[in-house]
Amino acid sequence: MQDRHQSYPTICMFGGVKHGKTTLATAMLKVVQHIGATEIKDTQFQQIDPVSYRITEQLSTLFRTVKFETSGKHYRLIDSESHADLIKAIIGSSPEIQAAILVVRTTDGVTKEIIEQIQLANQIGIRTVFAFLNKVNMTEDPELIGMCQDETEELLTEYGYTGEKKPLMIIGDIDSALKYKGKDLGAADWQPIVDLIFSLAQHTLNPVLSNELPLIVPISKILEEKKGVTTIQGEKLRGQLAIGQNVDIVGKGDRIQTRCVGYNQTRIQIDAEPGWVTTGQIVSSPKQIRSYNQFKAAIYLMTVEESGIHMPIVGNDKPDIHLWTIDVSGHITLPPGIPIVNPGEHAIVLVELEIPMAMQVCTRFEIKKTNQLIGIGIVTEIIQ
Repeated sequence: MQDRHQSYPTICMFGGVKHGKTTLATAMLKVVQHIGATEIKDTQFQQIDPVSYRITEQLSTLFRTVKFETSGKHYRLIDSESHADLIKAIIGSSPEIQAAILVVRTTDGVTKEIIEQIQLANQIGIRTVFAFLNKVNMTEDPELIGMCQDETEELLTEYGYTGEKKPLMIIGDIDSALKYKGKDLGAADWQPIVDLIFSLAQHTLNPVLSNELPLIVPISKILEEKKGVTTIQGEKLRGQLAIGQNVDIVGKGDRIQTRCVGYNQTRIQIDAEPGWVTTGQIVSSPKQIRSYNQFKAAIYLMTVEESGIHMPIVGNDKPDIHLWTIDVSGHITLPPGIPIVNPGEHAIVLVELEIPMAMQVCTRFEIKKTNQLIGIGIVTEIIQ
């Protein structure tokens, strides 16, 4: 699950507390065994111990994860242990999520947790949401089901999950599907699950391979500077790099157009004079990324157990923002009506950096106070 360069879609289970996320995932995998292939058997997914996925040295989330194949496509399915873990995964360095399956229990409808999940999904660019209304046995009232359907449709439309190619909303009883003992794919209990699986094949877009994306190499160290050649150290996060390739050096307000003259693992030589390049900048494909100093972001503040201290963010706070390889002084403005964000909470905030840094929507960063990591964030909107 920790391979961020996957070549197949990652699908994440969304939904309210006890709305049936893990049960639906298990029922899906049970059906997949008859029309495709999966790593597990029967209802084993529910019994798998959650895997700890470490976002930073201090912060981890708990997932169940499994790979499966159907209709000639491969998928990774992840199911978070809690709503808080899901929020951390969306904001932090989670696997790149291409789609979400939203489970809404018809007796409860759209909850606060569901609204937060869909809002964040829209802001970080999750492209497709598959809605599944869990019609439990006690819900026979068609009016109640219709109200839940309308409520879910309104939420998805509000956050841009609409249009002619949007997946159809599926209604089914997840418990009945899981308890079904037969193997008939056309059985009434299984039909909604089969419809969901084929909808995944029809509407889930394949992720772009890492080496097909524009180049990004954050500069972590200047190793040597000679006249005409600067040697830097940096880990290639994505894209391709070759000797002779034209590149830009971006960040701190600058854009230097140059080329790569030497490359060996994390050591890169570029055509640059001494003093042109500094840590915190990035090596990128030409004209693909720019420097900015204002942006909106979704942030999550670590709990005392995660960070070791109780450190909230208050209005007009001025923490350090760790972006790429350096700390930059920042100014965080909270949204109207929210005077404080406490540890364990998340919010959409406005960030202004002391110096412009290379960034794009979905660029991730860390929040520090007194040189201690207290939170994580992801850019959701660039302020021009």
